[in-house]
Amino acid sequence: MPFLRTPWGLRRTLDGIAALLAREAADVVALQEVDRQCLFSGGVDQVAHVAKKAGYGHVLHGPHLRVPGLFAQGTALLSRLPLHAPEARSFEADRAVDKGYVAASIHWQGMSIDMVSVHLDPFSPERRLRQVRRLAHALGQRPARARVVMGDLNSREGTPDRTVERLCESAGLHAHALGSGEPTYTVSWPRERLDWILASPELRFTRYARVDAFLSDHFPVMAELDWAGPGQSQG
Repeated sequence: MPFLRTPWGLRRTLDGIAALLAREAADVVALQEVDRQCLFSGGVDQVAHVAKKAGYGHVLHGPHLRVPGLFAQGTALLSRLPLHAPEARSFEADRAVDKGYVAASIHWQGMSIDMVSVHLDPFSPERRLRQVRRLAHALGQRPARARVVMGDLNSREGTPDRTVERLCESAGLHAHALGSGEPTYTVSWPRERLDWILASPELRFTRYARVDAFLSDHFPVMAELDWAGPGQSQG
């Protein structure tokens, strides 16, 4: 989620994001393209600012593009619940790219659920598929059985490379309303569904919506999930 870079404009945007999160009362939030206290962000710690204003006591940030004093940009999780087994990884760390993921588990109703914030490459389908394979492999090594993957996949469903579908297949996930969801990019001319919340079959969507907030060039999306009952597991 990119921001204005002047300190005044940035703080106003961040305050708007924090107000939105407080209003929606989300338990866990996934952010992408968030910077820490660097020149790129005008010396503002974007993650800490939003977390404090919106009332999130648990934060995990992975700086996938790090240039000391200039960039510390990456993905983040904000949570009202403690985050366990934190993990932060950059894709193709030998390249100057800012794409990667953070993952951590929460304990909810006596079970452990992995929460993931991910950002995939916007330009190369081949690179996105490599990133999908790396993410699916990494999630398979984590002990939590259930998982929720949230983020900017830079791909809509039905593309020739099938990024979204392959992530679902390889990581054991399902999407809400695949093929009929609202576009999330751009806010000025929404035409592509690039931003996703995907869940493992132990979880079912009870609500899913695009949030029409003009705080970035992408619309946020939100979901409510519950355990899938017997015979209700999602495929």
